[in-house]
Amino acid sequence: MCRLLCSDLGLCFMAEKISKWVKFKRFLKRNMTPTWAKHFGYQVFSFLVSVAMVIGVADYAVTKTYDEMELSFVDDFTVTAHSGAYDTEMNTIQSVQAAVDNNADIVELDIRQRPDGTVVMSHDFVVTNNDGNPIEEAFVILQNADIKINLDIKETKSLDNLYNLLVKYNLVERSFLTGIEMINVKAVKESACADMDYYLNYMPSRARVFFDEYRQKLIDLLEETGAVGINCNHKYASSQLSSLLHKKGYKLSVWTVDKERTAKKMLAIKPDNITTKNPDMIKKVIDNWGK
Repeated sequence: MCRLLCSDLGLCFMAEKISKWVKFKRFLKRNMTPTWAKHFGYQVFSFLVSVAMVIGVADYAVTKTYDEMELSFVDDFTVTAHSGAYDTEMNTIQSVQAAVDNNADIVELDIRQRPDGTVVMSHDFVVTNNDGNPIEEAFVILQNADIKINLDIKETKSLDNLYNLLVKYNLVERSFLTGIEMINVKAVKESACADMDYYLNYMPSRARVFFDEYRQKLIDLLEETGAVGINCNHKYASSQLSSLLHKKGYKLSVWTVDKERTAKKMLAIKPDNITTKNPDMIKKVIDNWGK
């Protein structure tokens, strides 16, 4: 009986898993003297300070390197005012008007469709016939403005009705599509927007773009889809990607560039377009480049 009890207790004890953190705390409790603790804390603090200094120096060096580069642009370089730029609420008439008033090159509009077929500006899902702001109200403002329109397609079912409105307000030639992923290409080609320019939303590998096989894959992809170029998050963009696309006659658009250091990095790789919620910051970086 006693042996059985001891055996059970032993099994229970073995069944309890002790985490590495608990083991570490027990070790410290048994072995750490006040003097050792003092030195240990100092070493940790010194290490963290050293890491922070290295990061700070590296960041300064990289930023300085960008400033020392000669800034140049591809033909027809543009800056797109992201929906909600100029401290406005996204996908509102105020946001569109602010882009026009500030002479933005391009204004971005997120496109969805209500159940009743009304095309609206909305980043989020549209469930009722009251959701979103009618795109037609924005087109009334844009038809007489000197500005291009980036239509970020959130759902392809809106394409036919969207195109009819573009024709109504004579905006087809000033508009292009983004937000188009591989799964959306067929729907675009079968829609009324089939002949409009569009960027393919894609996430290129910054590492594999150095290899010929992957580079050819990207070009084959663009040829197959008929896209004018790649639209990607700035994290996936690189000078190698930019050079490849331009050499083959395609474009590179990057989003969403809202920090000064990121702006310098993107300007250095020469994209065709930068989308940002802070167009004034991009302009400031360009104006002060190298100063």
